[in-house]
Amino acid sequence: MKQGRFLSRDQVAACNTFRDAVLLAWNNRSKRGMTKSMLAAELDIKMPNLSNMLNPQAVDRHGKPRQDLPARYIAAFENFVGNKAITQYLTRMAMLTLMEEVIQRQETL
Repeated sequence: MKQGRFLSRDQVAACNTFRDAVLLAWNNRSKRGMTKSMLAAELDIKMPNLSNMLNPQAVDRHGKPRQDLPARYIAAFENFVGNKAITQYLTRMAMLTLMEEVIQRQETL
């Protein structure tokens, strides 16, 4: 498996949601000629489902939440697009949670 590139901290920090991170990864794919159809085939995901996952709107016009990229596809997705934006986002969120816990513990001392 090839190693994907890391995106800038600023780009990842601008992501407010997991969906934002997925879109950041897709929009920064290493080869612009890669299509959603190619990605759907690579991940063995039906095209309409992938389109929902890559839609910037988290809810459809009926107010129904759109499907997020399942965790089991993150590694293959990142391998396909050639960057680690999703992993960077998840790591950033985990570090923020850890820091919140440390701060809370220090406040209770």
